[in-house]
Amino acid sequence: MNFIKNILAIIGLIALIGGGYAYSKFGGQMAGMSQEMAALDKLDPKAKAVYTEMWEKLKKTGNSADATVWVTELKEGVSAEDAEEAMKAVANEHNIKAVGDLPLSDQVEAMTGEKQRKLKIYQFCNPLTAKKMVDYSDAFAAYLPCRVSMVEGKDGKLRLYALNMDMMIYGGKTLPDDLLKEAIEVKEIILDIMKRGAEGDF
Repeated sequence: MNFIKNILAIIGLIALIGGGYAYSKFGGQMAGMSQEMAALDKLDPKAKAVYTEMWEKLKKTGNSADATVWVTELKEGVSAEDAEEAMKAVANEHNIKAVGDLPLSDQVEAMTGEKQRKLKIYQFCNPLTAKKMVDYSDAFAAYLPCRVSMVEGKDGKLRLYALNMDMMIYGGKTLPDDLLKEAIEVKEIILDIMKRGAEGDF
């Protein structure tokens, strides 16, 4: 019995010495990790899922742009003109302003005289929500207005792209309730514009 007690005592002493050594060797790093975890705990509860999804996409594609966007392919038979008309009609239905188009491929064709793949950017904005976002953080101005890009892929298929707004909504500390509600509404509107635009549904 005494033998077993002695063995356990030795094991406990070794564990204590090992723990002390680890702390002296890596204590600063462990404290740093603790600080990082404390900072992460202050973020929105959905932040982890948002960044995990982006990381998985980044691992797969190796492209940060691919990891941070939504993409919807136009259904067969839906033309660029059909999609554009549908998107503007849906925006109007949701009372969000279409504040401008940027027909990049047309401009490049005019400048070079060479046929280009379709590339056009559509801009949408809810001015009141935009103001609230910038009142919360000036940096949100870089996300404005909301953009949906129509791109003809190298495979000839037309797709709609938009910035994944989850990072803006959930990626930091939880937004104030009223701003969070409006930001989610804008997100749902942009997704509806993309979905129904891709279907030519208006």
